[in-house]
Amino acid sequence: IEDVPGLLEIITPLEDKGALVKRSRELLEREISRFHIVVDAENVVVACMALYPFANGTSAELACVATHDDYRNRGFAAKLLQHVETQAVAANLSHLFVLTTQTAHWFVEHGFAASSIEELPAEKQELYNYRRNSKIFCKKL
Repeated sequence: IEDVPGLLEIITPLEDKGALVKRSRELLEREISRFHIVVDAENVVVACMALYPFANGTSAELACVATHDDYRNRGFAAKLLQHVETQAVAANLSHLFVLTTQTAHWFVEHGFAASSIEELPAEKQELYNYRRNSKIFCKKL
């Protein structure tokens, strides 16, 4: 829970730009167990991503992928992705989905392939926000 202020610091500017879906402090506090973070030597949150397993038990959504402006292009998000993928495999998940409006190229570079709404688990299909026009990607683990 002590990481929530650091999470807010890196995700709020991206939420303001429309790159990330807005999350309240209260929501972050409730869902903090879903988040994986990287901190620097001064305990500053420099990167984050969240993993939300779907009810089907075989796939999950990767969400809220962000890196602090001062730490971009240093490989923190890539290392965090490797960590999350390892945990997903250990949890017997076979697919990771991600919805993005801005960084499709990064996900493709890290093994994700273009996907469609129809390939999303039913619970996510029902929640898909057509106004955001997010591109959908999937990675087989």
